Amino acid sequence: MNSYLNRISHFKGNPREIGCAAGRMFANKLDQTISHYIANVKDSKDLEKLRTGALPWLRTLPKRFQDEFEGMAEGADIPLQRLAEWAYIEECEVKQCSGAIYLAKNQAWVARNNDYYVPELWGYVTIREVDGRIPTINFSMEGEIFSPTGINKQKLWLHYNFLPVWDKPAPNKPHVPPYVFLTEALELCSTISDVEALLNETDRDGGMLLFAVDGKNNGFALFDCLCSNYYRRESYNGWMVGTNHYCAREDLTLSDADKEPLGTLSRFERMENLIQTLSASQTHPNLPDDLIQILADDAIERRDSKVITVYSNVVCPSTGEIWYTFGGHPAASRGNWQKLEWPWID
Repeated sequence: MNSYLNRISHFKGNPREIGCAAGRMFANKLDQTISHYIANVKDSKDLEKLRTGALPWLRTLPKRFQDEFEGMAEGADIPLQRLAEWAYIEECEVKQCSGAIYLAKNQAWVARNNDYYVPELWGYVTIREVDGRIPTINFSMEGEIFSPTGINKQKLWLHYNFLPVWDKPAPNKPHVPPYVFLTEALELCSTISDVEALLNETDRDGGMLLFAVDGKNNGFALFDCLCSNYYRRESYNGWMVGTNHYCAREDLTLSDADKEPLGTLSRFERMENLIQTLSASQTHPNLPDDLIQILADDAIERRDSKVITVYSNVVCPSTGEIWYTFGGHPAASRGNWQKLEWPWID
C-alpha cells in the first residue's frame, strides 16, 4: 500500500461512535502526538493555564463535538483532559498562511499554504460521515477533530487564515474558535449563503480570513472576519488573494513586520502578482502545476525554523480534483503531493 494512503482515515456514524473508532485506531500514538505537539508549539509557556482552562472550554463547545471528544477518549483510553488540551492550545497561537482563488475556464481553483509549527505532525486527511450532517473531508493532524481546511460532499470548500482582531464576541451570543466554526460550517452548509448566515448567527473567538468556494456553481468569496463582524470581499477579475491582513478595511495600518520579507503584505503582493500574471496569460494554464509553483515561490512559502509551510492544497471543488501534501516540508516545494480521490459517487 502506498504510504500516503495510510494517512487517510474514513469514519461513519454518530459523533460518539466516530470518536470511539478514531480513538481505537490512533490509540498507540495519540498521547505521544499530543505531548509532542504541546511541547513544540512556540509561545505556549503557560501550561498551568492550559491544564485548568482546557476542560471548561471543551464544555462550551456544541454537543456534537463534545460527544466525539468523549468517544475518542474512551476509544483511546486516555483522559478527556488530554484531548481538550490538544484542541485548546490552538486558542493561543498565531498562524501565518497564504491562499488564492483562481478562475480558469469557468472553474474555480483554490491554492492554499498552511504555515505553522511541528511540520512532522501534519499531512493527514480525515473523512467523516456524521449521522444527519453533510459528509466532509478535513486536512489536519492525524486524529484531529477540528481543521482549518476542508471540503464537503456538497462541494463547498472552506479554509481560513489567521487575522488579528480588536473586538470581542457579542455578549449573550454563541461563539466558537474559528477552527470549530469551520468544521461546523462544513457539516451544516451547502452554499456560500449558508456560510454567511452562520457567520451572522455565531461569533468567533478570534479573527479569520475565510475562503469559500461553491463547486456547484463555481461561485466564491472571501470574508474578513472579526469576532462579531465581518466584511465580504467579491472578485471582479476572476481571482482573489489573501494572507493575514484585512483588505476590506483600508483604514487599518500594517506594522513594519507585516511589510518585511514573508510578512503578510509581502506574501500578499507576491501572490497577487503571480496570480494576476497567470490570469493574463494567453496560454492555457497548466493546472495544478502552475498553482503549486506559486505556493512554492521563495517569497510565499515559509521555510524558516520558527514557522514553516506544514501542508498545501490545490483544489478544484467543481470537479472534486484535490491535490494535497501528505507529509514532507516545506510542503509546497518538498511535500509529498498526491491526488486524493473523491470519496463519494456524485
